[in-house]
Amino acid sequence: MKQSLSRGALLGALLSPVAAIAAGDADLATLRAEVAAMQRQYESRIRALESRLSDAEQAADAARQAAGADALSLPLTAPRVLRAQSQAAAPAPAGSRSAGLFDAVTSANAFNPQIAVILDGNFYQDDSDDGNGAALVGAAFQAGGGGHAHDHGDDGHDHGDGGHAHATAENGFNFREAELSFTATVDPYFDAATYISIDGDGNVNLEEAYFQTRALPYGLRVKGGKFLSDFGYINRQHPHAWDFVDQNLPYLNLLGFHGLQDTGLQLTWLPDLPFYALIGGEALQGNQEVFGATLGDTDQDELNLGSTNTGPRLFTAFAKIAPELGRNQALQLGVSYAHAEQHQASHTHTHAVHEGDHDEEHGHEHDDHGHDHDHGVTEIVHETGLAGNADLWGIDLVYKYDGGGAYGQGDFTFQTEYLRSIKDLTVRSSAHPEQIGSGRTFTTDGLYAQATYGFLPKWKAGLRYDVLGLTNEVSGGRSASFGSSDRWTADITWNLSEFSQLRAQYAYNDILVAEDERERFNAFYLQFLVSLGSHGAHEF
Repeated sequence: MKQSLSRGALLGALLSPVAAIAAGDADLATLRAEVAAMQRQYESRIRALESRLSDAEQAADAARQAAGADALSLPLTAPRVLRAQSQAAAPAPAGSRSAGLFDAVTSANAFNPQIAVILDGNFYQDDSDDGNGAALVGAAFQAGGGGHAHDHGDDGHDHGDGGHAHATAENGFNFREAELSFTATVDPYFDAATYISIDGDGNVNLEEAYFQTRALPYGLRVKGGKFLSDFGYINRQHPHAWDFVDQNLPYLNLLGFHGLQDTGLQLTWLPDLPFYALIGGEALQGNQEVFGATLGDTDQDELNLGSTNTGPRLFTAFAKIAPELGRNQALQLGVSYAHAEQHQASHTHTHAVHEGDHDEEHGHEHDDHGHDHDHGVTEIVHETGLAGNADLWGIDLVYKYDGGGAYGQGDFTFQTEYLRSIKDLTVRSSAHPEQIGSGRTFTTDGLYAQATYGFLPKWKAGLRYDVLGLTNEVSGGRSASFGSSDRWTADITWNLSEFSQLRAQYAYNDILVAEDERERFNAFYLQFLVSLGSHGAHEF
């Protein structure tokens, strides 16, 4: 009996750890089951919350559309070419922006502006006579002038409308600008943006600083501050967004390097139509470097031009239409008009006369305005002051095709614009008294057409033809017609990533530099564009 009890006690002692282990395994299994159940429960709740959030966002968008308001932070632009899902992650060229004016608000940027710096530099070389080909391109001879000075005795040319040499490349290395941008959604009512450029000499220029409404009814939107006008198509693009290193001839000479960039208000209307249509207008102060420019106080007094009128002095109207072409194509047509209520110009011309003849005929003093030459011939410089108003018409067409390839391969873009400038001016002062009070009409037009094609992933080739002076004439008291300037340009762009871009560009230039005088030369660019930080979306 004792032996049986001893054996039972020994067996129990041996089996007790096994029972404890079995109990422990049961507890672990229970805990694992409870954790798995809680995980499934929370995943279910998260999916339900995500579904509710999606439904709420869709309902909010529908409510805004029903009230006539635009989608959150989206600009009034033609629809972009849609990419296939497989290409959604392909990076865009340096400095490019997504479909929205500003990126969506997230917890990371809700209280901070989106900040970016874009560096734009180049190496330039041309074989013009004086090595100043880039300056000649920006000062092509035109009827009524464009505010740039030549060294060729510019008969009928306009001085004082600016005389700027913005970003003019010289042979060798150039740093065009560093653009610093701040963009943000301010609140449910406004977006805001500021763009500041710093050139290679350290000069700071405020390119844009404006607010834009977000919640007006009936498809209306107001922009106010300093901004690039929506006149035409390329006018509202910053230089780093161009498909070529330099600006086209019509824009550069009829509007200046900055284009129509001014302070004022813009009102646009996006009607509820089955296709995209945008109608807008602007009232601008009129502080322009070329179109609608006025002279300084001293010139105004000496040339009897009167003072600069109070603003606004410049008004624009535009309409853009984009018919529906399908998922992989987009087309936009536009027409624009600008009217400058005040435009002033100073024209100079020279007379070569024999000594004694000029005093008898005009009673003019050689000491102040003449230059003595050999053989008793004196060159007399006459300056004429003109004032009046100016009109500018524009037509633009842009077509884009998404080839569906990786990183832009197969993508094709074609764009063209035609500009026509008409200045109706009256002679206010002249060395020839009989001309005072007579009218002069200066008409100059031009166009550019360009195409780009993505021939490899991240590689794009471009070709451009631009001409200034298809019509280049003066009518009124004096009638004259001049020739045109034109140029062929080809480039290749390598988009290394979303933040860097390299470009090589060649151009053959045939530029009218003075009446019956032109210069032909080759020009070559190597450009780099580097973006520090994420830059917001450019419009269509």
